[in-house]
Amino acid sequence: MHPTQHRRHLRALILIAFLSLGDAASAVPQMATSMSASLAVTQPGASEPVTTAELDEAPAAAYPRELYAGRDDDGVPRYIQRAFSDDERRLLREQFGIEEPARLYLSDTLPGASLVYDSDWDQGERQLVSSYRVGAPSVRRPGDTWEALERRLAATSPASVPAATHHADRSLASLDSAVRPAFERLLASARQAGFRVRVTESRRSAERQAYLLTLDGHLTHTATSRHADGFAVDVVVDGGNLRNPVTRKHWIAFRRWVLARWGGEFRLIGEADRSWDWPHIEYVDGPSAFHSVEELLASARRLVEE
Repeated sequence: MHPTQHRRHLRALILIAFLSLGDAASAVPQMATSMSASLAVTQPGASEPVTTAELDEAPAAAYPRELYAGRDDDGVPRYIQRAFSDDERRLLREQFGIEEPARLYLSDTLPGASLVYDSDWDQGERQLVSSYRVGAPSVRRPGDTWEALERRLAATSPASVPAATHHADRSLASLDSAVRPAFERLLASARQAGFRVRVTESRRSAERQAYLLTLDGHLTHTATSRHADGFAVDVVVDGGNLRNPVTRKHWIAFRRWVLARWGGEFRLIGEADRSWDWPHIEYVDGPSAFHSVEELLASARRLVEE
């Protein structure tokens, strides 16, 4: 085989091997940016080493989405294992407030999953941390990180927040027009099935979302709720008191019914019988979002060029 053909064949084999890494992709960060251009990658039987400079000529493979989608069996996010260069880290911090890119992951394993950033390492059910949909509406200031936003809100008195943010909107009419009919069908069907349900909140502004973060009681763990886009509602069953055994039983039955009957259209937080946010129901196909880290980085570069 001609040496040039040999190198092309070798690069193709390396690219195929990368795409088939699967769960072993946790080793990828150890390979990458610390390699010098003179470091050779060898293969058995190769007549010439293939340098990293030659590998750069091959098309860059996107980091497989399934490796950082959803959570494991313990409820821990599958944080991205991809290596980030210093330039990428700077871009993500300046344009999207991301302090540590290794805490990025996709909200779930569905095709339309959105990119989420945690401001601390989530250990599953043992510890709840704040999560943010990257690029979603919020009160984060330009140049601020999400961690800086948290510190600012923690130092904010609820009394100093405009009074208009203290009141919940319970009308389905305020939802995004694309999803309002679906929520109307869901609630009507639930009542026909015998569930006593009522809406406690529908659309919620980014300012009201921030107000909830200033309150004690961990009413929310995000400044970027789907409520702000009009793609979510809060619903309670019976009187809403989970300490009442009958209410709790009915609420669990309702959540199981939603997952079984409407699981492809709506999403709940947590499991049917446990959640830190029992009332929340959101539409699966949400508003515009980033669906991969490559898409996010491309957007960050465009913002710099504008």
